[in-house]
Amino acid sequence: MTKLTPRQKNWLEGTGAHIGTASKNGNPTVIVVDKATVINESTVKFILSAKQVQLVEKNISENPRASLGPGGIGSIRAAYQFKGKASIVGNELFVEVNEIYSTKPGPEAGLRLDNLDYNDVLKFESSRWADDGPPR
Repeated sequence: MTKLTPRQKNWLEGTGAHIGTASKNGNPTVIVVDKATVINESTVKFILSAKQVQLVEKNISENPRASLGPGGIGSIRAAYQFKGKASIVGNELFVEVNEIYSTKPGPEAGLRLDNLDYNDVLKFESSRWADDGPPR
């Protein structure tokens, strides 16, 4: 099971996310949600507007895979991409994260972090960043 680190949780909760979905034919849609709540070790919840639900509901019913990038355009300090199974209940979008990638520029770009031991991910983060979350 994938386990989000405190830093990853702080970034998602502090900046929201860009959320990518795709239809069964691969037509992509991206929405930006400015608030997220991490409800357990691997599940993120977003409250969507009616328009946002309309934009992604059909995609998720056809293809439940979603991709998340921490919000805050220009906040490359977060440097993560999360992927997982999405579901919508009313106006709430839930994403059960099962893949985590580093998008930090340089040699570790694309490194899959969820395949590492949790403590190794914590070491990876602490060796590359001094922050715990987005600037306030």
